Amino acid sequence: MNEYDKQVFVEIVYKGERITVTAEVADYLEDCRRDKKRQAEKVRRNQAAVLCEEDFIEELMAVPPVGFEDELILRLEQERLPELIAKLPEVQRRRLVAYFYSGLTYQEIGQIEGVHHSVVLRSVGSALKTLKKYFE
Repeated sequence: MNEYDKQVFVEIVYKGERITVTAEVADYLEDCRRDKKRQAEKVRRNQAAVLCEEDFIEELMAVPPVGFEDELILRLEQERLPELIAKLPEVQRRRLVAYFYSGLTYQEIGQIEGVHHSVVLRSVGSALKTLKKYFE
């Protein structure tokens, strides 16, 4: 009995056609499909985060002032806020925007990113501390 006779073959559908391949090839194709799906989801999340971040910054810029002095202070802070948020590490920035702008809970963000909600909580807290330091 040769090596070829010992291999297990399976029938799969690949690009719309039924083909027979070894189990090893079938596993490899399935891994590739999963990787491609994960990568597409990651790209989609990152694109959504960028759009949310831009909208979040625009919304913050539109906060109505109270008085002249308050207006002046608010405008100075609003001008600095986008650049300060941009200076945050990418993960903190993404989570801050998702929490405050998108209205996602720490649990939801954690599920999307595949981390525990307490990690998201600490990350957002660190981002807020950093932003607070800039304004002091």
